[in-house]
Amino acid sequence: MNLTPSNPLPNPIFPSILTTDYFNLESRLRSFETNGIEFIHLDVMDGHFVGNLSFGPSAVSAIKSKFSFRVDSHLMVDNPAKMIPRFIDAGSDWVSFHVEAVPKQAIPQTIDMVKQQDRKVGLVFNPDTPIEQAFDFLDSLDFILLMSVFPGYGGQPFISSTYKKVETLKERIVADHCRTLIQVDGGVKLDNVGALKAAGADLFVIGTFLYNSADIEKTLKSIRDKLNGAQS
Repeated sequence: MNLTPSNPLPNPIFPSILTTDYFNLESRLRSFETNGIEFIHLDVMDGHFVGNLSFGPSAVSAIKSKFSFRVDSHLMVDNPAKMIPRFIDAGSDWVSFHVEAVPKQAIPQTIDMVKQQDRKVGLVFNPDTPIEQAFDFLDSLDFILLMSVFPGYGGQPFISSTYKKVETLKERIVADHCRTLIQVDGGVKLDNVGALKAAGADLFVIGTFLYNSADIEKTLKSIRDKLNGAQS
């Protein structure tokens, strides 16, 4: 990722709408827009790679038709090469797919499918997948998404071994002089977001913690204060 002054690091808070009340989704999105959120994270589930079903490309189109958000589509699907063009055509700005869903020899080609459309591409790792499997692909990735819960549904507790995986990955990124960003998804909240940043994470997908908040503005301020090192 080219992090020049004209293309700075994005707003690090990526709200996930997986656990939202769909009857109240538009008002929540308006609240995020008002409070400076830049990205919406879309957890895409096909009922095969994980047991749950969630969003299709039409969700991307719907968000983009009413809001200026960039959409980060996280594909939890068995055949990402089939789905990537559909989500890009719908307007996804960032697309990530699971390393567990693609044979290793096909990963470079799948990465290129996204890059050829001038979108940002990420590779996702489940909690039990060794992060060392990412090392061969760092030069070609814009970001790596570390799952800090097992994918499939929202509201799970954060897996504490994620801190070490973030540290290990950041050390390799720095050693290889890469610009790959580290995104973390699953159980991220006020209690752990500061420690994740200290370990080396750059981007934070936050779902249940945000959607359970009665005051989005206050909650986002508290998260930003943590990320900026402010005392709570």
